[in-house]
Amino acid sequence: MIEISKIADVLDECAALEKSFISLLRKLVKTETPPANPGSHKKLFSILEKELQLLDYTTEILPGTLSGGQLYARPKNGNGRCYQLLLGHADTVWPKGTLTKMPFNRDGNVLTGPGIYDMKAGIVMMILALKLIRDLGLKPEIVPVLFINSDEETGSRDSAARIKNLAKAMKRVYVLEPSLDPDGKLKTRRKGVGHFDVRIKGVSSHAGIEPEKGRSAIVELSYLIQKLHALNDPEKGISVNVGKIGGGINTNVVAADSSASVDVRVLTKKDADRIEREIKSIQPATPDVELEITGGFKRPPLVQNQRNRELWLAARHIGEELDIDLTEGISGGGSDGSYTSMFTATLDGLGAVGDGAHSPTEKVFLEETLQRIAILVNMLLIPVNGNK
Repeated sequence: MIEISKIADVLDECAALEKSFISLLRKLVKTETPPANPGSHKKLFSILEKELQLLDYTTEILPGTLSGGQLYARPKNGNGRCYQLLLGHADTVWPKGTLTKMPFNRDGNVLTGPGIYDMKAGIVMMILALKLIRDLGLKPEIVPVLFINSDEETGSRDSAARIKNLAKAMKRVYVLEPSLDPDGKLKTRRKGVGHFDVRIKGVSSHAGIEPEKGRSAIVELSYLIQKLHALNDPEKGISVNVGKIGGGINTNVVAADSSASVDVRVLTKKDADRIEREIKSIQPATPDVELEITGGFKRPPLVQNQRNRELWLAARHIGEELDIDLTEGISGGGSDGSYTSMFTATLDGLGAVGDGAHSPTEKVFLEETLQRIAILVNMLLIPVNGNK
């Protein structure tokens, strides 16, 4: 069990950060960072580098092959000590030009704009938590370092290996992904995410003259979709979704080819292994048809092991002391916290309170999000022997 001897009551100081929070968040939101535009990520990283250098952090841009790379930052005087990681991503799901339809805006306690909730507000929270720790003269026993990638929304193909390596060297990891639901649940469990590609090769023929000579790849795909759909098990948290299909060349031709892309979510590694075996063991129902299924699980589930559970209980305790009611929940979405959880204690969903991730209603609740900075500050102050 994590023991916390003293809680830093910094709620008033966090509320006073409102102007700084909005100012930096406006800059980040107005710097659009779609996945397919690496140059935009570099522009945002440049903004963050300046902020971190003011905090006496050394920054490094790590190159990416398929993305805009990653930003890694550590304090100049933090060498040779125990480390904790603040983890997040700069990319959003929104294409360039979305700002014209979803401009950055404030309406009372609500802030809106593309990527504001997932997860640019979380990045601002990292910066301001570190600034508050410095300004108040607080001394974390465990050195906070930052890692922000630019390809989380597309599977972290460039950055996953680096994230895993970093996690091995960390005492603990805090993921500043947005909290869950408008009441701001922390994400103590996440589903593992799998992706499978299906390709079917049939036999073409004239649909009017000799349809019996054909073997329709589209008909075979319809059978396969039903088999995949039967794998859904909501009670166990298993979802299998055929989200994209293709095939055929014309209505008067029996289709020789078809394809599908499949998304799979599970709560346990055991179910991930089983579902992957079952999907890849599916055989064609139509004679003379060839079926190829590739892919697998990329992000493992984030599970409730003891070390993760202790971080959640510590956060809840801090919340109680600050009169902030924290609850927990399960997210069906993936995050890089699933990678770090394989190697070290991880707590996810410590970012903004709001709603509407990946939707035109994306929003952040300002007052509640500023309060969460107080939670983060205290989590960063947990001592070295706080968890074993």
